[in-house]
Amino acid sequence: MERHIAVEFGIEGLPVLHYRAEESVATAFAAEMRRLRRARTVSIDDRVTRDMDPLPCQRLFER
Repeated sequence: MERHIAVEFGIEGLPVLHYRAEESVATAFAAEMRRLRRARTVSIDDRVTRDMDPLPCQRLFER
């Protein structure tokens, strides 16, 4: 099932970015962003829409 991923980098002027990805990819991406401390917040929920872009480079997080 696809999930909505919201990524906030905490950079002034950069909006929260919204993507969609399979649940396992979204979870792996969020864990890696938290581990690397690359984003202020990464949240995952079920409010995904087809209008959202797919997560860039999601193949890196596929298992």
